[in-house]
Amino acid sequence: MASQPTGQKDVPGKTSGETSAHAAALVDLRRVERLFADREWPERRVFERARKRARERALELLEGGGSGADGRRMALLAAAAHLFGALGVELAASVRDAARLAEQLEDVVGLSRIALAREVLRAPELLTVPPAVALEAQLAMLTAFTPLRSASLWTLDDVEQVNCVCHVGEGGPSRRAKQLARRLLAGESTERGPRRLLLGLPVGRWQQPLAALIGSARPGVRDGCHCFLAEAVPMLGAILERDALLAGSAASERVLVESSERKLTRLGLDLHDGPIQEVAVLAQDLRLFASQLESFLGIPAQRELVRGRMEDLDAQLVALEVQLRRLSSEVHAPVLLNRPFSRALRDVTRAFAARTSIEPSLTLAGELGLLSVSQQIALLNIVQETLTNIREHSHATEVEIVVSVNANGVEAQVTDNGRGFDLEPTLIRAAREGRLGLVAIHERARLLGGQCSIDSRPGGPTVVSVALERWEPLGRETQPSRVSA
Repeated sequence: MASQPTGQKDVPGKTSGETSAHAAALVDLRRVERLFADREWPERRVFERARKRARERALELLEGGGSGADGRRMALLAAAAHLFGALGVELAASVRDAARLAEQLEDVVGLSRIALAREVLRAPELLTVPPAVALEAQLAMLTAFTPLRSASLWTLDDVEQVNCVCHVGEGGPSRRAKQLARRLLAGESTERGPRRLLLGLPVGRWQQPLAALIGSARPGVRDGCHCFLAEAVPMLGAILERDALLAGSAASERVLVESSERKLTRLGLDLHDGPIQEVAVLAQDLRLFASQLESFLGIPAQRELVRGRMEDLDAQLVALEVQLRRLSSEVHAPVLLNRPFSRALRDVTRAFAARTSIEPSLTLAGELGLLSVSQQIALLNIVQETLTNIREHSHATEVEIVVSVNANGVEAQVTDNGRGFDLEPTLIRAAREGRLGLVAIHERARLLGGQCSIDSRPGGPTVVSVALERWEPLGRETQPSRVSA
């Protein structure tokens, strides 16, 4: 009986031939990973997460019975496409690097550049990043995989003028490209002459396109380029539709936020001026009654018994008052109405320090008076929720908070040196258990048109970052007094 090659083990349920094919596929998968790993990624953790997910996807396809040549090709294609999709924003900064990767994958692993382009140009990961970034990444991938000199996207502005919203490749947007885009946006048919190197397709709705995709082909490859443009159109349409939905709902979302803030303000004031004050008065009355009652009790044992019972009731009232004040502070309106944002933020950090014996490092930079009321409330909520998670779960010994404001907006970052966590499983588990603190952090930033990212791994550190653009609401908000840090 022939001996089994060293290092190769039988896989349960597979023949020796299938096991050999599986092992060969794993070797090719490692080659794919090395081609991406050899590049200097700005954020190495982003690449590592993408590589992990790409490998999991490939292994799922292989374990699902795809042990033949087709199964191997599909697994490698899925892994490479996921890496391109997850790292598309980084690769958009260097189209040459993306093109070189595509070429190497074809030469080293045998992945068809056309098949890979079809997968990459439809990668759903682009729908999770800001539309402007997603459009640039999509055009970058289009020019990286095709013999196009350049690619550009054109739309109509509010006064029906044709504008180039994104251009990638050689040169800049040309007059002929603009003319072709105008005809496409008007719903006119365009001729596809064999000698013309400029080609275009409408993006989105057929009768009323959202945009026009224009490509400049190299000589002799025009028809092939047209096929690639057709592959890019669906994702471009989805990105533009998402952008339109976000823009269309921005006004209503802001109205909802402002309405919610007014209700929270009223709730906070009602709590402060009503039940909280009544509990405080009741506590005083109870103490007075206790002192009066003791004077009528002649037996020391009776006085001691009544005193103990009254102290228990007083402690319960104090606890109730604390809970009511916590509810009042959590709506944050009294915080903003009664004190500046910088002081409110310092109060949040002092409360955290009192509970944990960890004194956070707090840095405030820029003109805090540029922040809208909505942004102040959101930032206080996010910082407080983050500190709560640190207190309850991280076992951190150091916490750093940085808030920086400039003319473009505000950036905030909370960093702790705790034990960290694996983000996706933690979010899924928290959602199942009804603990939505991390989800709420993202939602608060999203409602204000901003972004929030949580970067963590087992062993730490954990960094929560928030970026909010400068917000000019439909009706000018009542701003708190301008204060310095």
